Amino acid sequence: MTRAKLDFVSNSSLTSSQKAELLKVDNKDLSFNYTYWELCASGSTSRELLVYGKAHYEFTYPDFEGWGNGTVPTVFSVLPVLRIKDRRPSTKFEGKELVLAEGIVIDTFLAGRFGLLGDNEWESLAIQAFYSNIHYLRERCFSSALIVGPELRKKARDDFLNGQLTKFCEDHEHHLKENGSNGHYVGNKLSLADIHLSNVIHFLASLPWGKMALDRFQQYESLWKVKENVEKIPAIAEWRNSAIFKGLEERSIDWYSNHHAVPEDQPEP
Repeated sequence: MTRAKLDFVSNSSLTSSQKAELLKVDNKDLSFNYTYWELCASGSTSRELLVYGKAHYEFTYPDFEGWGNGTVPTVFSVLPVLRIKDRRPSTKFEGKELVLAEGIVIDTFLAGRFGLLGDNEWESLAIQAFYSNIHYLRERCFSSALIVGPELRKKARDDFLNGQLTKFCEDHEHHLKENGSNGHYVGNKLSLADIHLSNVIHFLASLPWGKMALDRFQQYESLWKVKENVEKIPAIAEWRNSAIFKGLEERSIDWYSNHHAVPEDQPEP
């Protein structure tokens, strides 16, 4: 099956230099359309960045029929995709859009737009290093603890909790203490790393064995403080209490429960 493709690098209607120029437009004059599945998962951080940045955004979700027959356009046959347009009427960019792909690239781009990559180049690199390590905790969870056969799920879960998750918590607790245990990864201000940690903890909490993961995180005071700080930010607190977020959260919990539950934990019928 050939999947519909979005213009990315090669686009005769919007040259490379024009794309660079569009990216210089002020946030208030841009609109952002973010497409990902109707789940939290890998889309949660980008959505939260757009909310925090008070951007003009729209969240869209592919339908399964369109995805199955290849009519949902993508860059690399996967989601997410971010489309950026100039909201101002009668500009040279009217009717044109810039497309970004890949979750890591989109998260980092949005964090830069909204002042969440530190105050200098070193802070930006440090934030991105923490972000990357946080990101791959979720990826390792998928690959080692979720995408396994039912008969292997209990051992895979326990190995992840006692191995990879515990080591992650030990490493990050050390660095957060080095930063003063102030609820932030770098300096004394909110960053992409803080928001991403909170969302990855939320992802783990959505799993059938989420309480076990939360219990592990709570043993590390500095890590838990980052999570709590993010949840207190007014724009993020309002978003997480919204009907849209609650729906995404509910669908995520149902999906993981139906596809990744540990058989030994299920009640007898």
